[in-house]
Amino acid sequence: MDKKSTKGMKPKQRLRSTSFRELNLQLVSKLSYRDTTDVLNRALHREERESVKTSTLEDWVESFGKSLSEGYTSKAEEILESYHIDKQSGIISEGVSLPPSVLNPELPAVIGEKRARSLITEYNRGRDRMAKLKYDDLISGIEDGTQKCCYISVDDIGVRFQKPGRKGGCKKNRSFIENTVIHIQTEGKQYTLTAIGMDKAFKLLVAFLLENRLMEDYRLIFFSDGASCIRDNIGKYFGFRQHTIILDWLHLEKKCNEFLSMGIKGSKDEKQQIKKKLASILWTGRHQNAINYLESLKKSQVRNSVKIEELKDYIRRKSPNLTCYALRHELNLRISSNRVEKANDLVVATRQKHNGMSWSRKGSGALAVVTATMINGELKEWMTQNKISYRMVA
Repeated sequence: MDKKSTKGMKPKQRLRSTSFRELNLQLVSKLSYRDTTDVLNRALHREERESVKTSTLEDWVESFGKSLSEGYTSKAEEILESYHIDKQSGIISEGVSLPPSVLNPELPAVIGEKRARSLITEYNRGRDRMAKLKYDDLISGIEDGTQKCCYISVDDIGVRFQKPGRKGGCKKNRSFIENTVIHIQTEGKQYTLTAIGMDKAFKLLVAFLLENRLMEDYRLIFFSDGASCIRDNIGKYFGFRQHTIILDWLHLEKKCNEFLSMGIKGSKDEKQQIKKKLASILWTGRHQNAINYLESLKKSQVRNSVKIEELKDYIRRKSPNLTCYALRHELNLRISSNRVEKANDLVVATRQKHNGMSWSRKGSGALAVVTATMINGELKEWMTQNKISYRMVA
C-alpha cells in the first residue's frame, strides 16, 4: 500500500477498491443507506463486528459527493477563466472578449414562409376560426429542423429539509432543499447538470456550453415551466445574445385547467368543452384569441369571475414565451420540458422523494451530483483520474 493511495484516509478507515466504491454508489443511488448496507453485508458475508455501517457509508457518500461537486465547479471556473469571464459568477458582462459566433451568432435557418403557409393551410382545414393558424412572427421564427439547435430544459425540484433537531412540542417547519437540474440536448446527444442553487447551476451551464462550443452559431432554445426565477436567470446569464424561451405545453395546459376548474360552472361535459376549446386556441400560440374567448364566456358559465381574470392575467404574463405548439408538433419539434422532468426523476425524485424522507443540503446534493455523473457516464473517470470531461453522451 503506497502513500498516495492512503492520502486523506482517517484512522481505521478501510481502503476501498474502485469497483467496490462504484458498487456502493450505484446502490445508494437507488436504495436507502440502510438497504444498501444490508445488501453489501449479505453479499460480503460480513459479521456484525466487520459489517459496513450505515452512518459510515452515508458519511463517505457525502464526502465523495462534495468532492465531485467541487470537481464540477473547478472545471467550470477553469473554462470561464480561459474566456476571461468572472469565474465566481459566470456572468458574461459587457466588454468580455468572446468570438463573434458567440456574441452575434449566425443562426441556423428558420422555417420558410412557403413551407409554413402550406402546413398552415393543411392544418386549418375544418377547424374553428379561433383555433386556426395564422402566418406571423410567432411562426416565422420557428427553427427548420434541429441541426445546430441546443435545447436546454431547466427545473427546480425540492426535497424536504432535515433539521438538526427541534424542541419537543413545537410545530414542524416544512422547508425544502431546492436542487436545480438542467438537461442539455443537441443533435442526438445529451448532458445533465445539477446543483443546489440556481446561480451555481447556471454557472456550470455557461461553462459547459462554452466548452462544447454550443454557443457558437447555435440557436439556444430554453424550456421551462414558466417559473419567474428560471426566466430571470436565463436573462441574467444569456441576455447578451439571442435565445428563445418556450413555456412547456403541459404546464400551460395544466395551469389553465386549474384556473378553469375554479372559475367555471356547468355539467362535467360543459366544463370539459370549455377547457378543450381554450386549449385548442392556446395550441396555436395566439394568446389574444384565448383572452377573447374567456371574455366571451356567458355569466351562466362563470362561477368565479376573479379566477377567470387571474387566468387572463396569467396568459398575458406568459405570452412572450408562448409558441405555435401546433406547428412545432407538426414539424416534430419539441414543445415540452419533459426531458428535464425525466432527469429530475432520475437524479433526485426517485431516490429522495418518498414519504418520511428528509435531507441535509450536503446529503441531498451529494446523491444528486453522483447520480447525474452516472447518467453522464463520467463516474469511473472521476474515480480513477479525478477528471470531469464535460462531454455530451449519446
